[in-house]
Amino acid sequence: MRRKSLRLFFFYMLKYVQEEISVKENMKYLTNHYQLREFTLIRMLEIINQNKNITPGGTVFYGDSITEYCDLDKYYPEIETKYNCGIAGITSGMLLNFIDEGVIKYQPKNVVLMIGTNDLGNTVMESPRDIALNVKETIEIIHYNCLDTKIYLVAPLPCLEMLHGYKATKQGLRSNDTLKMVFKEYKNIIPYDYVTLINPFMALCNKKGQPVENYYLDGLHINDDGYRAYTGVIKEKLID
Repeated sequence: MRRKSLRLFFFYMLKYVQEEISVKENMKYLTNHYQLREFTLIRMLEIINQNKNITPGGTVFYGDSITEYCDLDKYYPEIETKYNCGIAGITSGMLLNFIDEGVIKYQPKNVVLMIGTNDLGNTVMESPRDIALNVKETIEIIHYNCLDTKIYLVAPLPCLEMLHGYKATKQGLRSNDTLKMVFKEYKNIIPYDYVTLINPFMALCNKKGQPVENYYLDGLHINDDGYRAYTGVIKEKLID
């Protein structure tokens, strides 16, 4: 009965989004309420369907588009059982609302969590502190539902500010300084011994600390070379 109700919910939500998307995408007045989009709902439903036939004890990758677009078989061949639960465009607050379907039902051995850059864009414009508080709550919920699960918290990646910084876009809060501040807040307020902090920020930068353009597709999303640099740092901590 619950699954039937859930399917009906998504059906009507998708129908609503399809009818309203032309208006919603160009809202003249937008508060800090995250707007669900058609592609977000479709992706959520994919993750829900995926968790019906899982093997407990695997590794769940949970986060935004950097996670969703990561080819896990290509970049993590060492991990036998792995699940991609990334959702493009998602924010730290919305991950909280999807955590049961996106993580807990998988009963994972490991969770790799990476989020934050969308919060700093023009979606909800959360501060680094607020992002860290959302992430802290996400981690606590995972832990108290999956006591033996190890959590790997990954810092947001740098962006090419000339394309995606707030000075270029004239909106949002995103800059490489604010992205760095997110990880600083993680270190300040997430002291748990079951959490491993991972910072791949500098792996995508040159010796001067500037992001390497050749690692990016569009200034925000990374290409194959970028993923190799990014996942290489994660694997140093994740894989025994």
